[in-house]
Amino acid sequence: MNIINKPSPNYYPGRKTYKPEAIVIHIMQGTLYGTDSWFQSTLSKVSAHYGIGKAGQVHQYVNEKDTAYHAGRVNTPTWGLIKQTDTGLYISPDYYTIGIEHEGDFNVDWTDEMYNASSNLIRAISLRWNIPLDRKHIIGHHEIYALKKCLGNTVDINKLIAMANDHAPLIDQSLTV
Repeated sequence: MNIINKPSPNYYPGRKTYKPEAIVIHIMQGTLYGTDSWFQSTLSKVSAHYGIGKAGQVHQYVNEKDTAYHAGRVNTPTWGLIKQTDTGLYISPDYYTIGIEHEGDFNVDWTDEMYNASSNLIRAISLRWNIPLDRKHIIGHHEIYALKKCLGNTVDINKLIAMANDHAPLIDQSLTV
């Protein structure tokens, strides 16, 4: 799998005291190349670790060891592993998740190439960070921020997880972090 580096200035160096323990699936609501441009702009103040195109292209925006700005807003979360402070405030999931954006719209089916690239990438990330490949650890953005439609109506997250579980690691683990 070829990963193209498209660095974003929109990230926090490091992860404070946290390590990645889940992967958040997003829908771009646009094209891969439009997202490249948006994430590379300091005006956007948003990013993700990766983006996947309809043809299976993979772009990396933020190093996995750093905090991308992809899931920091929390609204009526349903995700069971979300962290809170002693006072009940939510700790930004950006610190302990990895974000993967996917080209398209929330009402559009993913291509086979997208499912393959995403499941391969998820598999590689899970091996690097010891993240279980299950529904508690591979989640849709809407499970953190209920006002978002990420994953939408057509993405089969269970299929994505099953494919990730079935893949032998296709990425050299030392190349991408």
